[in-house]
Amino acid sequence: MLDGNGPLDTASIGEQVTERLRSEIISGRLAPGSRLMLDQYKALWNISITPLRDAAKRLEADGLVRIYPRRGIFVAKIDRNALMEVFQLRIALEPLVTELATPHAPEAEVEAMTEAYIAAGRPAPEEERQARLQEVDEVIHDFVLAHCPNQRLARIMATLRDSVAWCRNAVIEKVPNAFDPSLEEHVAICKAMRARDAEGAAAAMRDHLIATRDRTLKAIEAQERA
Repeated sequence: MLDGNGPLDTASIGEQVTERLRSEIISGRLAPGSRLMLDQYKALWNISITPLRDAAKRLEADGLVRIYPRRGIFVAKIDRNALMEVFQLRIALEPLVTELATPHAPEAEVEAMTEAYIAAGRPAPEEERQARLQEVDEVIHDFVLAHCPNQRLARIMATLRDSVAWCRNAVIEKVPNAFDPSLEEHVAICKAMRARDAEGAAAAMRDHLIATRDRTLKAIEAQERA
């Protein structure tokens, strides 16, 4: 389904087109493997085809679309290889982000974040509990990035956030109760940060990312076999 979101500001047309198409993909409104119909967006947004083609090239560079000569432009599929690439980068970088952020994270904020995770996991009707867990799922990841003092590293990680969100939104329905096993892992990271144990927090983050990768791939493989 196309999302209009109002008229475009011609002063920054290229950036707006790119970000709107990026949002369509990351949110899942444009499903992996679907064709990107530039003419439809051209009419919807009342713009020329040029910024749309330029945006498609930028999104291809980010790995979100695939351009096939004489065939068209398609949203990239999230397959096992794509997931592995994203997780390899996260596992390599995010524990370091966590280690560097730990000494700089405000104690009160770490305490509040820990309590938020614990509260989200308290007994409740299953649908409500899953909604609460999903709401806090990315909090720790955003938090460590916000408090990482290495700005170059933070910028590199920030460029991965779209890919992370895209993969997460695309596969979440394939992983039953996806947020339950992550809760204990998130709390472990929080507790290490609260103790100012930078190495322990980094190790807990690494363990969490590896476990998340393995759970996701296992669920996808089970669906493929079925």
